[in-house]
Amino acid sequence: MKPVLNALQMREADRRTIEDFGLPGFSLMETAGRAATREIAAHFGPPDELSVCCLCGKGNNGGDGLVVARLLADAGADVHVQMVLGLDGLSPDAQKNLSVLTELQAADASLMVTISSGADLVDAGFDLIVDAILGTGLSAALRDPVSNAVKSINESGIPVVSIDVPTGLNADTGVMMGDCVIADMTVTMAALKQGLLFNDGPRCSGEIIVAEIGIPRCALAGENGTAPTQAWLIEHDDVADVLPRRARDAHKYSAGMLLAIAGSPGLTGAPTLASTAAARTGAGAVVCACPQTVQSTLAARLTEVMTLALPVSADGLMPAESMQAIQPRTAQAAAALIGCGLGRLNGTGEFVRNFLQSIDLPTVVDADALFALDEAFLLEYGRPQWVLTPHLGEFRRLAGDTPGPINAVDTARAYAKKWNVTIILKGAPSVVGCADGSVLVNPTGNQALASAGTGDVLAGMCAGYLAQGLRPVDAAMAALFVGGRTVERFSDQYFRDSLMAGDIIDLLPQVLAEFSA
Repeated sequence: MKPVLNALQMREADRRTIEDFGLPGFSLMETAGRAATREIAAHFGPPDELSVCCLCGKGNNGGDGLVVARLLADAGADVHVQMVLGLDGLSPDAQKNLSVLTELQAADASLMVTISSGADLVDAGFDLIVDAILGTGLSAALRDPVSNAVKSINESGIPVVSIDVPTGLNADTGVMMGDCVIADMTVTMAALKQGLLFNDGPRCSGEIIVAEIGIPRCALAGENGTAPTQAWLIEHDDVADVLPRRARDAHKYSAGMLLAIAGSPGLTGAPTLASTAAARTGAGAVVCACPQTVQSTLAARLTEVMTLALPVSADGLMPAESMQAIQPRTAQAAAALIGCGLGRLNGTGEFVRNFLQSIDLPTVVDADALFALDEAFLLEYGRPQWVLTPHLGEFRRLAGDTPGPINAVDTARAYAKKWNVTIILKGAPSVVGCADGSVLVNPTGNQALASAGTGDVLAGMCAGYLAQGLRPVDAAMAALFVGGRTVERFSDQYFRDSLMAGDIIDLLPQVLAEFSA
């Protein structure tokens, strides 16, 4: 997994590298600038064929930009350096790099480099703009002259490379702080920043490239006594390492039996998708317990899934009678799933609460089952073996105190710890919050997931992995990553926006084969 840092964690990693390990900040700045220059040459062509405008601020981000300007000029580019906030008051390392650039300019008359100050973009027919105005420390809306410079960049129509984060983007939340540079590429230093992945971040950042600049891994991971990095980007090998493998002598029950409690009149698609998805992930047996009013419908649809009728009344499931009806299956099951299309009648809600209080199984709590809960219930009964799967609206109803935009990483971390559960907070991207305070960020998937039933598929996949013995965090990670990769595969082969939830299930065997190679 790759660390995903907020601004404070990145500053701490920088501090440790400089103070504890003795690597000078000036050296880090040089390495950062060289890394960005290599990416510019790789993506935009040989430097000696480029005319580049580097807009630099006063801090270390501006210092990175000055290194880029010097290296591009030395490689033959026509470079204009524009100090947006003037030539005075630069950070010590940025000032050193400005001095190096001016001395090199004086010593080598063949260099095509000019230096000026001001926020108005000089119109000189540039091929590329380098945005090195502000770094990760932005916490308030941009003001002039920086705001004016950002507007000029965006109005120019010239390709833009941002250094570390686009100027105007909050590095923690990914929210634009007023005006914000819309970059074609962002070269971020040492580790991903949270803000690049959430909210406005993906739209503003363009292609994101992480540049290794010499900060030790232990500094990025927060080891050796410092606060640990608590957000990590899931990678293919992380999932491949945890996916279950069947023993040669496995049978359907040893391969993992799932009890799915789902469905209600008018909502039979959700249990169909969830149960089938669980079976597709490799659960050896799936039993779909459903209201008796829809059992015949589901039995006809679910040829590979067993069904169990639960007693109902006009108020939904009959709590005591339904608990008695499922008892034999709960004794056999390795995991449970509750909520997909279950309905929101009062009796059903009481059944959900009774089930969660009394059954000691790893359980995915989804959709209508979440509606039956509130924060008081979770504070009293929450367990790390529960995987809650709310989208943002469901989460807000449960939490009750989250107005305005949320920081997905901090929110998932805080509430997973508070409620003592595992949370899949669905969004773009989705994250997994764990009761121990760690957070996993899923990089797979795309807009095709905005289709009815995809959440049921995710819940079924997660429950299927729980039934096969995966830890809740690993089941959540695998379901998100594999499901998202399957959506990407569909988008590569077909028209993306035509995806229906069942298409994910159909493509799962093909995608899962990649993880067993």
